[in-house]
Amino acid sequence: MMRHQISTGLLVISMLLMGWGSLRNVITPLGYWLAWLLWAAVIIASLRHSPLHWNQLPIWVVASFCLLVVGMMLSGLLNRDAVTLYQVSKITVIGGLFIVMWWLVLHTESHQLTDAMHWMIPIAVLSFFIFRIIPSTAYTAGGIREGYILAMPGEVWKAGAYFLPVLLADLIVRPRRWVLDSLAIAACIFLVLVDRSRTGLLLMFGIVACLGALLWWRSEWHLLIRRPRWILLVAVCLISLLFLDSRVNISSGVIAAESKGQVADVVENAVGDALAPLVGNRLGAGDVPRTTMLHNGIATAKACFPMGCGFGSTAMDPGYGIQMDVHNAYLGVLADFGVIGLLGMLGFIAAALLPMKILWDPDARPERVYFVLGVAGSALAYCATFMLHTFSSEMSEWGYLILMLAFAWAPQRAQSSVLDANRVNR
Repeated sequence: MMRHQISTGLLVISMLLMGWGSLRNVITPLGYWLAWLLWAAVIIASLRHSPLHWNQLPIWVVASFCLLVVGMMLSGLLNRDAVTLYQVSKITVIGGLFIVMWWLVLHTESHQLTDAMHWMIPIAVLSFFIFRIIPSTAYTAGGIREGYILAMPGEVWKAGAYFLPVLLADLIVRPRRWVLDSLAIAACIFLVLVDRSRTGLLLMFGIVACLGALLWWRSEWHLLIRRPRWILLVAVCLISLLFLDSRVNISSGVIAAESKGQVADVVENAVGDALAPLVGNRLGAGDVPRTTMLHNGIATAKACFPMGCGFGSTAMDPGYGIQMDVHNAYLGVLADFGVIGLLGMLGFIAAALLPMKILWDPDARPERVYFVLGVAGSALAYCATFMLHTFSSEMSEWGYLILMLAFAWAPQRAQSSVLDANRVNR
């Protein structure tokens, strides 16, 4: 069995490769894929004495990948589209990386996932600030969305939104670690806010609402307020990060001079600078181009039914001067890869939902219930973003899904030791 430090380190590396999705622009797309393959090779070499048996794989996840690949392949062959067949190879590799991730998770305890997050999230925030004060590596989009060379605007928010459910679950079942979880939760919220992502903000609100509904339904509010100081710590840490971000001047690459106003005014401005563009400009303005692409996507899906017309069939210029695919991956897959491809995509939703049946297991301990709901909820949140984004065949996107599905489907015996330890520490 792999040592604890090695498996945690491999989880951290995989998370950084996800969070630094724009790394592929630095080391080239081929270099980025090679980095993932090197990560997989290390796991395979480390676990060579613990073979993986095919009957251990979660059938729903494997079947979803197979359906998606079959749909893509048939569409590519029928339309004689080499681009679609190339996308098949990428999704196939992603499916193989899921198997490697599953193999790693079988030899990993559940708490190592949050341990890895406690390392990855501070690294992501630190790298954000380091590269933000270097003019040649800091980037903005639309004048309000912030990013940097390793995670461009549109990439920064993802680690924050997708890791948030797991950290909230950990806060509930491991109160002794409330300080670490609180700091990580604040950092996650910060990453969403500085990216000004509408999707990230909606997911964040949805996650909090679902958690509140779950605690109310199970009558377990006491699990969240055993250490109410965590709320204050999250607020202080978040405001501090927003304040620091407001002091960073991208154009000069130095820390801006301290404000002459009161500290309260500075904090208010820092929070306002983060929320006003997001809520006022991003959510309030609507999105006519996306609506136009949606109408075109529906028309294309009807015309290409049932086998699809090949990758990129919904591409059009919605008014930006560039070709863009419909910002709904399910509709795009139906148009591109047909009904079979769509069934594969819907299979991932089922794969995220099925582990949640633990809610109705009277013998399941709260520690395991909330952990499974946290990782399955994260996977479901990823599937929800497909409603608002284009279909992607990049590992920087799919990495979040395969990580969370692997932990959501992990057998209970792989988590028993840490859960026993949690009960002692409560």
